[in-house]
Amino acid sequence: MKIDKVVKKDEKNVVIFFDNEEKLIIAYEVFLKNGLRKNDEVSESRFSFLIEQNQIYFLKQKALHLLGRRHHSSHELKIKLRQKGYKPEFIEQIVTELNSKGLLNDYEFAMSFSEENIKNKFWGKKKVESELFKKGIDREIISRVIQEKFPEGNELDNALALGRKKMKLIRMRKIDPDKLRSKLYSFLLSKGYDYEICKRAVEILAEE
Repeated sequence: MKIDKVVKKDEKNVVIFFDNEEKLIIAYEVFLKNGLRKNDEVSESRFSFLIEQNQIYFLKQKALHLLGRRHHSSHELKIKLRQKGYKPEFIEQIVTELNSKGLLNDYEFAMSFSEENIKNKFWGKKKVESELFKKGIDREIISRVIQEKFPEGNELDNALALGRKKMKLIRMRKIDPDKLRSKLYSFLLSKGYDYEICKRAVEILAEE
């Protein structure tokens, strides 16, 4: 079939009309990239190729839009794109491309995600590890992030800061000191601090 005419649909898309009365709506960028012109012969295979290229183009735009709103891990981004109904093979292609261009970086995501939650929520080591694993971050990257974010002595300081905040709330209820210690210990455990850190933090807070 031959291209009969090309009409601009809107700012981003064009409509290609063919001499057999078929038509194809594709992104203007895809149209230019493929060097299409009036009277060009387009085989069935090329027609299918153009449809695929158009799908990949809009998939990439969606991925960039999501990354523009906030950082994502590769795993997170794949899940969101699958939920939109895009083909898995196209998603893999785009995620690989974004990684190669530095627009998607699991290490940078993991560092940023950890820093934000350690700073704002006082998460402990185990909590950070668990949440990064849920985000699909590779174990090697998680290990690097943990080593950088939890230098020796840093975790106890965070546990104490978090415990002090929690203790203010618990004290308002005027509960028994033993129950206070128990609640603080359980709370710190839930935030990802290990047994020894929780024990030391509760002892220090009890003395205070």
